[in-house]
Amino acid sequence: MAVEKVTFTLPEELVRRLEKIPSGKRSMVVKEALERELGRRATAAMLKRLRGKPIWKESRHPDLRGPKDFARYRSIKSRLTG
Repeated sequence: MAVEKVTFTLPEELVRRLEKIPSGKRSMVVKEALERELGRRATAAMLKRLRGKPIWKESRHPDLRGPKDFARYRSIKSRLTG
């Protein structure tokens, strides 16, 4: 994976906390935190776009129309993941 060095500004208190992390691990800590936050924001944006839109269409799941159908599916799923 290609890497790129970037510069950004952080509050002093956050820098002090980051300095407590061994120097060889700091980039990984920042990377993981940034990935987590960007993922959270992407999920929130997607949920906002989907708000009010149906996510289940009976036409796509004709085998799951009633409670008995779902019960049968759960039974199959438990055997597969068991």
